[in-house]
Amino acid sequence: MIDDLKVGQVLWLKVRYQIDKVATIKHPMLIADIKDDYIEVIALDKIAGKLQNLYYPYNWYIDATNPVEKVIREDSYAQFNTKLTIERFAEITKYRQTQELLSTKKLEELLINYQDYQKNNRIREEQIVYMSKYEILQLNENV
Repeated sequence: MIDDLKVGQVLWLKVRYQIDKVATIKHPMLIADIKDDYIEVIALDKIAGKLQNLYYPYNWYIDATNPVEKVIREDSYAQFNTKLTIERFAEITKYRQTQELLSTKKLEELLINYQDYQKNNRIREEQIVYMSKYEILQLNENV
């Protein structure tokens, strides 16, 4: 497979965030892992108007300004209580707005905490979602 995806880059996608629930708009999805046939992503959301979500143990704060991030524009949080995987296909790169990565220290801390959360907490079955190339294209074309 020829693509230049990297852990720490962000894809902007409409996804199923639960087995039966589809996002109404595109959201940033941080690439957490890349395998030969799939990509694991972590859903990101902006904090503005949702500050209360930082009190949940499964949400991880990401400061967009210290250092200034190029993959997100505003303070956000990563959602650790889902397991989202996407079939890996070459055209997925068109959903990237930049080839930049989340800054190294923030990415390392986020991934350690994500893996720890995933390992030590039960992820509800309806929040374990795999999406095929066909489904990603269907949800994200002409949006």
